[in-house]
Amino acid sequence: MNILGLGGSGHSFSACLLNNGEIEYAIEEERLNRVNYSLLPDESIHIARSRAASYCLKSSKVSVNEIDLIIGNDLMNELYYSKFREKIILINHHLSHASSSYFTSEFDEAAILVIDSRGSNNGVARRSQSKDSVETFSYYYGKNNKIRELGKNSGEMVDKYYPTNSIGEFYDTLTRELNIDFLNIRKTMELSSYGSNEYVQAFEGFYDFNEKTGIFKRTNSQIIKMKNFIRKKINEANIDRIFQERADIAFAGQYHLEKIVIGLANLVYKKTRSTNICLSGGIFLNNFLNSKVLERTPFKKVYIFPGAGDSGLSIGSALYGFHVLNNRPKVTRRPFSPYLGREYEEKEILNALTEKSNLVSYSVPLNLYEEVANLLASGKIVGWFQGRSEFGSTALGNRSILMSHHFSNLGFKHEIKAKENNPLKPDTISALQNHLNFELDCPSYYGMLSSSTENGEERIPAIPCKYHIHTVNKSMNYKFFKLISKFQEKTNIPYLFTRALCNNNEPLAESPIDAIKLLLNSKMDYLVIEDYLIERA
Repeated sequence: MNILGLGGSGHSFSACLLNNGEIEYAIEEERLNRVNYSLLPDESIHIARSRAASYCLKSSKVSVNEIDLIIGNDLMNELYYSKFREKIILINHHLSHASSSYFTSEFDEAAILVIDSRGSNNGVARRSQSKDSVETFSYYYGKNNKIRELGKNSGEMVDKYYPTNSIGEFYDTLTRELNIDFLNIRKTMELSSYGSNEYVQAFEGFYDFNEKTGIFKRTNSQIIKMKNFIRKKINEANIDRIFQERADIAFAGQYHLEKIVIGLANLVYKKTRSTNICLSGGIFLNNFLNSKVLERTPFKKVYIFPGAGDSGLSIGSALYGFHVLNNRPKVTRRPFSPYLGREYEEKEILNALTEKSNLVSYSVPLNLYEEVANLLASGKIVGWFQGRSEFGSTALGNRSILMSHHFSNLGFKHEIKAKENNPLKPDTISALQNHLNFELDCPSYYGMLSSSTENGEERIPAIPCKYHIHTVNKSMNYKFFKLISKFQEKTNIPYLFTRALCNNNEPLAESPIDAIKLLLNSKMDYLVIEDYLIERA
């Protein structure tokens, strides 16, 4: 059985190809059109091309006529599935989110919590008798191949994009008013780590939440009140105070987001009594929040799907089609592999090198891992391009920029600020599993959790106390595990600092030519593509 899943809403489009329940390929549209979140004009022909679907079909050598089911979610821009309009079926937006997280988890049963800016009209409109009423968050219980809805919150659309009573809108509004780009909620999260509790009490007036019932209310007047408050504080701040003012506002928003979601998670636990929880929806791209759910609720295991935003809906829809619509049992996966792009042949790599032959030089070292470990140990910044690209919001060792602060006189944060000019771009520590305990209660295979060195045995210098952690598993990514192991042999440090293999204005590099262009337009010292060590000519 071949299933083509399409994902996205008005942004973050993607495609996934499922063969007998196994994900053969999945990729986000932005990796191919090179536009962040595929934020193209609504009528753009680029949306209708559905390049990600073509990529998956071509990579698997499957024609569209061999597809048994095409499936997506009902919030997706119609242009994106226009090529498949006659065949596609659409399911509830939040249900697709729930499926993406539950069916890729290792759990046989779990509570499921979905929170984003807005969901479908399905079901909610009938109950509220309003055509403009939409889901704002939902929670479910999953067991084997069944997902049962337990509850929903809904709101009324106040403009083209946002409803009332939305936790996602609360954080999106915070992000926009702080002058941070649309959907870049991780920057807001990072900014909050520099803030204080100056405005925590003021933010209590911007929403109402009942922990016993799980009802979250945020009226249009509260939305306007919050916008005016933030604008006033920023406008009144002098130039020396502006960063701290923004950080204090972000801190207050982050504090209340965590308070609300922890309350909801506790409610879901009471309703399910499961010790496992699956999280999905754009709000869970927030590492600090995810870690608080693990630390401050009764759940013993927390799983966050790496494509928690709307791009993950291609996988969620496809898995729902296989397991639920076709009544196939859930397989316990150990653990889900996010490396779902296609592998590039050596000929394609050499063609890319030839295209830029006047600008780069390259070699094939006899011992690549030894040489790259030496470069990293000496303070060089190295791009690392290997195998299949990772799906989701975090680079996980196949499309990553690698570095060590160990031999830097300036210190890691200073050096990266100078080289990348973006102090709010998240930094991740990729650490060998079982070698370094970052105070996490469960592995963070997808870089979706954060931790702190404040109470740990080892204090890591030159970085803030909050940071993102990526647990590097030998069976999931042998090459990356091998490189960090070689680096550890030389430095006695079992981790590297990593960032996505991209600049501040583009998506993750997908192809060899994407990576080479990045080398030529960044502060990276070297780039590795498979066995090739590349530098500027």
